[in-house]
Amino acid sequence: MDNKSQYLYIQISDAILERIEAGELKPHERLSSERDLSEEFGVNRLTVRKALGMLVSQGVLYKVPSKGTFVAEPKLSQEMNVLVGLSDQLIRSGLQPGAKVLEISIVPAIRSVAKNLEVGEGTPVYYIHRVRYANREPIALERCYVPVQYYRGLETYDLENRSLYGIMGEEFGRPVRLARQGLEPVLATEDEARLLGISQPASLMMILRVGLDIDGVPVEYSKDLYRGDRSRFVFMTQNPNAAGGALRRT
Repeated sequence: MDNKSQYLYIQISDAILERIEAGELKPHERLSSERDLSEEFGVNRLTVRKALGMLVSQGVLYKVPSKGTFVAEPKLSQEMNVLVGLSDQLIRSGLQPGAKVLEISIVPAIRSVAKNLEVGEGTPVYYIHRVRYANREPIALERCYVPVQYYRGLETYDLENRSLYGIMGEEFGRPVRLARQGLEPVLATEDEARLLGISQPASLMMILRVGLDIDGVPVEYSKDLYRGDRSRFVFMTQNPNAAGGALRRT
């Protein structure tokens, strides 16, 4: 099989994706049948099925048994080079943020938490576990540790309707200014899948973050899990060899 025939399904998937991005296909709109798409693109139904399957695996489309293939909701795009809370990210994307607090308690810092917050092992920290929503759909799980000594009384604030970062800055005068963040794919556990309303096996993106205040003191250690089918992470990068003008050739 030549390359042209072998990769026809990629060309078809790109064409469908372009229609979605252009607004020609709306969220939850049903696509044409495989037969109609095969006639439109001049390929067999197996090639169309492969193209649709790739877009389903990427979370761009979803299938409903006996009904067809539909356009999924657009993914939440997060700018990783700008430090803002998830609530602000959702509002910027035109989505309604929401949260459900599963737990907020004071616990002794275990070794890994103490190391990241640069406190002694056993130091009291808040443990905050929340489900985050976009337009009432669960999209992320947050597990966050915050030193009690800097934010005493944090549990009295409304963490379901207010941003944690907003509370830390507005109520305590100690906002998160910088963060060290890492991003890696993980598989959802049974409990995580249940809380996010997804079926296993399911891929999640985990963000490990240490937030620093204006003095560079660690005040937040978080493990956030985002649905892979509903999230996109965007990075701004720079080529050091291009600084100041012409590219350096090697």
